[in-house]
Amino acid sequence: MFERILVPLDGSAAAESALPYAEEIAARSGADLILFSVCDPDALGMENLYRSYLEHVAERVQRELPAWGAQKEQSVLREVALGHPAVEILEYAEENKVSLIVMATRGGSAGGTWSLGNIASKVLQDADKPVLLVREPPDEAKIQERRLFKRILVPLDASERGGAVVLVTEVLARITGADLTLFHVLEPPPALVAAVPGAEFSYIPFSADEEARRASSAIEYLDRIEKTLKKAGVEVSSEVSSGSAAAEILRYAEAHEVDLIAMSTHGRSAIGRWVFGSVTEKVLHAAKTSVLIARSFPD
Repeated sequence: MFERILVPLDGSAAAESALPYAEEIAARSGADLILFSVCDPDALGMENLYRSYLEHVAERVQRELPAWGAQKEQSVLREVALGHPAVEILEYAEENKVSLIVMATRGGSAGGTWSLGNIASKVLQDADKPVLLVREPPDEAKIQERRLFKRILVPLDASERGGAVVLVTEVLARITGADLTLFHVLEPPPALVAAVPGAEFSYIPFSADEEARRASSAIEYLDRIEKTLKKAGVEVSSEVSSGSAAAEILRYAEAHEVDLIAMSTHGRSAIGRWVFGSVTEKVLHAAKTSVLIARSFPD
């Protein structure tokens, strides 16, 4: 599953906060690590500067991998591209069969910041590969323990395409020993447009029988996935909640000190439908922890 992990770096400490996460996954899976920088083709001398920087970082990463559990010497490759960061990241990932992109949500290079409104969001928009977005540097105690992934929350919307993130998190849980929590939220019915102009929106609540049917269906859905994961040797549990999906995901993640929220998105054009109010958009912008996005495609 994880064979080549791409880590975009812009020379800043903020961007390097993604490195420990990439190191743990690489060490436990045996994947190659690719440290990747992009510079402006018109910036004289920057290409050599980035190559020197990546060489220094690669030496440090190579020394750290055994502490994360690497059983053999692993490849730590360095690549510098010329052009626009998001375009070059995506092209390299596609052409070189990258399995996972691990990047910080922001950086600090002179050319601007990497944020969800900039490079990271553009990568998310078009990446065919899973993308792990690192919000903050990992806690030092977790680094010393060499376990950054203890609890992974996997929100599922009961669609068949949610299986994309289940596959990724199954592998991640097996190699890191993380516990998975499958999570489904029973949302209220859609609001109805008020008949009187200026009046508040309202909705007709589900009947008690319908609520019970929805809850039973959600439990059965999660139970099927849970049984499959347990057969694969994964520690997993399920939770069903009620309310606003994004709010419940964020609440649960904070209350249970989740280390990673892993979500699916559907098809290449899905990001274009992420408007304010959507579940993924809210989670991406408000989560205090790292978020992994795996894209699934229509049959």
